[in-house]
Amino acid sequence: MRDLRSVYLEAIELPFVWERLVLADDLLSGITRDAELGRSTDAGQELANYLDPELNIGELLSINYQDAQVLVHDYARQKVRGLPHGSFLVASRINLDASTEVPAEDEETALVLLRIVGDYQLPNARQMEDYRFQAGMRATDSEETWDHPNRVDEWTKNNLSYGGYKCRVLGTFRMKEADDGTYKFSFGADLVNYYSGRGMKVYKPIGRLLSDIVNFQKTVGESEFGDAGRLRVGRVRFAASEIGVDESLDNVPVEVDPTDFVSRRTFYGGMSRGGKSNAMKITAKAVYLLRAKLASARVGQLIFDPNGEYANANIQDGGSIRSVHEAISGVEYADEIATYGLNEHPNDPQRKIVKINFYGARPTNWADSTAVGQALEQLIVGKQIIATSLGEAGEKYILAFRDADIVVPDDLSGRGDQIRLRREVQVYRGILKAAGFEAPSQTVDIRGLFSRDLRTAMQNNRCDGDNQTNIAAAVTILGNDSVSWEDFADALRGLLLFMEERDSGWTDFDRGYRDSHEGRPWDRGTIHNLLQIFKYPNGVRSFMGLTKQHSARSTTDYAQEVVRDLRLGKLVIFDQSTGDPDQNVAAAERILWAIFNRQKADFVEPSVDDDGEIVPPPPVMVYLEEAHNLLPAAGGKDDLRTIWARTAKEGSKYRIGMVLATQEPSSVMPAILKNTDNWFVAHLNNTDEVRALSKFYDFEDYAHQIKSISDPGFVRMRTLSNPFTIPVQIDLFKARSE
Repeated sequence: MRDLRSVYLEAIELPFVWERLVLADDLLSGITRDAELGRSTDAGQELANYLDPELNIGELLSINYQDAQVLVHDYARQKVRGLPHGSFLVASRINLDASTEVPAEDEETALVLLRIVGDYQLPNARQMEDYRFQAGMRATDSEETWDHPNRVDEWTKNNLSYGGYKCRVLGTFRMKEADDGTYKFSFGADLVNYYSGRGMKVYKPIGRLLSDIVNFQKTVGESEFGDAGRLRVGRVRFAASEIGVDESLDNVPVEVDPTDFVSRRTFYGGMSRGGKSNAMKITAKAVYLLRAKLASARVGQLIFDPNGEYANANIQDGGSIRSVHEAISGVEYADEIATYGLNEHPNDPQRKIVKINFYGARPTNWADSTAVGQALEQLIVGKQIIATSLGEAGEKYILAFRDADIVVPDDLSGRGDQIRLRREVQVYRGILKAAGFEAPSQTVDIRGLFSRDLRTAMQNNRCDGDNQTNIAAAVTILGNDSVSWEDFADALRGLLLFMEERDSGWTDFDRGYRDSHEGRPWDRGTIHNLLQIFKYPNGVRSFMGLTKQHSARSTTDYAQEVVRDLRLGKLVIFDQSTGDPDQNVAAAERILWAIFNRQKADFVEPSVDDDGEIVPPPPVMVYLEEAHNLLPAAGGKDDLRTIWARTAKEGSKYRIGMVLATQEPSSVMPAILKNTDNWFVAHLNNTDEVRALSKFYDFEDYAHQIKSISDPGFVRMRTLSNPFTIPVQIDLFKARSE
């Protein structure tokens, strides 16, 4: 057998017989070379079966690792019904002559995938422009067009019909033999080699080939859900002005792997009415339907719904996504879906009202620290909500109230500690009632909270005028076991005067109290700071708007309820269509903190199953409509204390997936977009927004189309398992499967 190197050395002296020499050498050493390369002619034949001579649109003029230029004739363009910007092409040296065996050489058993990104000026472009110009001049005074035979000869007309396309090289498709003997597509997002002196035929992929291209799925690691299957999201669409849709050739379905979205970041960008919400609903449905194929694939999903279109039935969706459970027979609504909202809805009787009891519950045993903490949980949460709402306040008296913490001690066995905590709680509740929060009872129990010594000191106050009278009036009220909330508020104002006015006697009382209680003060600072809110009439008015979030009949914290529903794998919809914007943001932050902290706790201290294997946190997904209203602004301080930034950056390791939808990609913190795995990009009308997206993956190839085409649902899609971006017309979401 001749050595291939010697054949090559001979061949360079005989360039005109090079191909014959190589072919002869292939015949001699083909078996050896096939074994070395791990290929067979069968792989090439499998690729050849994809190609149709009728879909040959031209020749590859030149190529490098990034770009290629293609020569095309007008006849070929017409034959294949157009070649729009962004469409795919494949280049190959495979000989489609049925009598010729497909060789096993690497270049000749591969399809180079190209994307049309613009025009290429042919070398004779200037000459052809002159011909066209002259023909146009001759036709100026005639009813004939410049391409009429009377204006241009056939030879020139044929030359004028050639044009060039500039293409992006996306990678190489090959065939690999599977264990079962069949051949499957293999893709590499580059070229291993290219030849400057070899031509390649270029084809327009349609039908089976186009389907296998756009639905090719790269391996991104083993999924916990195994092969969960793929779900259709739309069809391939290259142009807004497409020439009809041939059901067998052009109407090629595009599918996604729902597991691409689990524990990952997903971005939906586009103008209003551009199809962002529609695409998000399809994604949420796809993830939900994983459980239909694998019972353990229950992914909890939380959708913050600013406009109510997810939680409430509408004509467009044929219902709403809260009816998605109907796509799986035999499942119950309560086991699958949970909706939350600030107000009840006549068509959603099972909706959970997202209000908490700012007063908390009444502890049954003040000596049990754990029981007291559980009873006062909502009170403490409500205090945190108020503190957040007062975050921008500048007045010192409001800030003092904001920063006053009600803390449940670990040890409440001492009666003095119990009375101290009860007193702080009741003072805070009296302030709530003064601010307009509905009380759970008509009266307030203050039995034993304000001692005889305190009341005597207040009665003997040495203040002047109204202050003396108001303090003395408070004594009468505080001496009762139970009083009205209004009287209690008046008494608290009198108590504040006693603690702050000069010569009131407070200093002497406090000194005496410390002496008789081993140095412990009557007030550790909490009551005095709380009472500061009564200093001016506007004090309690500063948080009266939060009364909408309060219900004296609520028994649980809705944030913890949401966490429980998510961990059960439910689809949770949080209807924020009727809430105040600031309240909606605050509520969303509370919920996200609860999710983040619970997932983090499971990650840091994981449980172990019966086999001793570590159990990871259950997967959770969070959907943010109008994300620019919630996420940290681009260019601002990257503050990890913001729950949005922390979840976007750290959420994946805690198995929290985040789905963002916005009209303003440039407003999103770049660090978040840099770590985004799945992209759906619709129409954006602003150059700055398009430029922001052009920095990622291959969206630059579609920049002009993104800005100029506003058809709803026409998106550029790239998911975790897609090796390149695909133009898709997203299907219209339907709540119920057909």
